[in-house]
Amino acid sequence: MSIVLRDTTLGRVRPAKDRMLPPLQFSRRHALRALALVGLGAPFLRLAHAQAAGGATIHFYSPETNINNFGTLKSEFDTFFANAGGHKFQPYGDRAAFEKALAGKSGVFLLSSWHYPQLAAKAAWQPVLIGQLKDKSTQRHVLCARRGVANVAALKGAKVASPGNKAFTLNLLADLLGPAHRTLVTEQNVLPVPKDMDALMAIGFGLAQAAIATEGGLEKLAKTNAKQHDALTQLVCGPERLLPIVVARSQPDAASQALLQVLARMGQETEGQQRLRLLGLDAFAPIGEAHRHELRK
Repeated sequence: MSIVLRDTTLGRVRPAKDRMLPPLQFSRRHALRALALVGLGAPFLRLAHAQAAGGATIHFYSPETNINNFGTLKSEFDTFFANAGGHKFQPYGDRAAFEKALAGKSGVFLLSSWHYPQLAAKAAWQPVLIGQLKDKSTQRHVLCARRGVANVAALKGAKVASPGNKAFTLNLLADLLGPAHRTLVTEQNVLPVPKDMDALMAIGFGLAQAAIATEGGLEKLAKTNAKQHDALTQLVCGPERLLPIVVARSQPDAASQALLQVLARMGQETEGQQRLRLLGLDAFAPIGEAHRHELRK
């Protein structure tokens, strides 16, 4: 994937009668500016071209995360992108609004690998990047309860805390429990929370009798609060699921190509890593054919 940069003009000398400065001052100022550009070199020129052309927008929606502060998330990413091509980050809390933006055919989109196969117009969007966490592109979800709960049958009618929205949570429970989940947990019994840790801690605080979280979240709890971790029992561990993916048009415009390159490099620098952690990721990597096949199922 390559970026085509347009030639730009650094300045234009206006007729003498229109000049705001005497001729000598004008020429000296522009000479110094030209020398400064030469000294800064190619990286500055590439950034200047990208900003002149205008950045692209990455649209984000995830049913796997209940984000409670979209303003902060947007601000953090926009600040990072300001010095990396002038791109924008647009998060969504509503699935319908996100899919409406998708129909607009502009920018790139970051979404759950669970959501992508359900898109009516997914053929128009090609998976390009996939999230990475601890050098993996997949993760497992687990169902936990307070220690002493013998089996999943004991959870009938129980409140289940989950960092995902209700539709995603019920889908996970179907994978974890099979058809029996319909009689054990209903939509009304799902307690949405922002993160894995919140779901697991909800059991200890008596807000829920069970929780869905990732294996990574359970490991983190063991390191940060061993007492709470030891009070839990893992009832079921689900299959490997792909992490979120970035999709783009088959022939993305130059601004979208530039944004994809920025995303691919984010995991290689400290500031990029800090932003990605807000999404529960370490990096993005080119998506492989095996992952594409999985998404087409």
